[in-house]
Amino acid sequence: MRPNNRKGVLAQIHIARKELALDDDTYRQMIATVTGGKRSCSDCNVAELHKIVQHMKDRGFKARPRKRVAQYPGTPHNLDREPQLQKIEALLAELKAPWSYADAIAKRQYKVERVAWLRTVEQYTGVIAALDVELEKRRLLSALERHLEEQNLTIEDLEKQVSGLPKNWRRNRKVLARLCVHYMGPDEWLAEHRTGADA
Repeated sequence: MRPNNRKGVLAQIHIARKELALDDDTYRQMIATVTGGKRSCSDCNVAELHKIVQHMKDRGFKARPRKRVAQYPGTPHNLDREPQLQKIEALLAELKAPWSYADAIAKRQYKVERVAWLRTVEQYTGVIAALDVELEKRRLLSALERHLEEQNLTIEDLEKQVSGLPKNWRRNRKVLARLCVHYMGPDEWLAEHRTGADA
C-alpha cells in the first residue's frame, strides 16, 4: 500500500475494526491511545492512520490482500486512482479474462498499447462498451446452449435445423438473440435476458 493512500488505510482500519469487534467507545479510546488524544480517524494524518493499522495488527488483525483480476500480469499502475479502470477490472473478472484482453481492445480501437495509458473518458467508455458486448455474446451463447440441452439438442443439431446461419454466428449478437427467442420462447427469453441470463 502506498504511504499516501489515505482512503486505502481508512478502509483497512474499518475492516480491522469489524474483525476485532470493537465497539465505538473501545475504538475511539484505541485511536486516542495511538495518536495522543485524537478520537476520530478523520482528525488523523496518514502517518497516524498507519500507526492505528499497526496497533490493530499487533492485537490480532490480519490484513488480507485484495483478490482481484489485477493480480494478473499487466495490472494497471493507476488502477486505484481511475474508477473507469475499476469498471474494466470488474468486467474482466466476469469474463475471466486477463488485462492483456483489455490492452488488445485499447490497441485495436485507439492504437494505445495498454488500457492503463488511455487518457479520455471516451476511450475508457469505448473499452467498457467492447467488454460489455463480449459479455453479452457469451451470455447469449450460454443461455442458448443451456436451453438446447434442456430439449436434448446440441449446437450441431441447431446448425442442421436452421438453414442460412452465417459462418461466425456464435459471435453475432443479433443471430444469437433470434435463436434464443426461437428455442426458449419470447416470454422466457425476455424474463431471463432482463437478469443478464444469470451469467
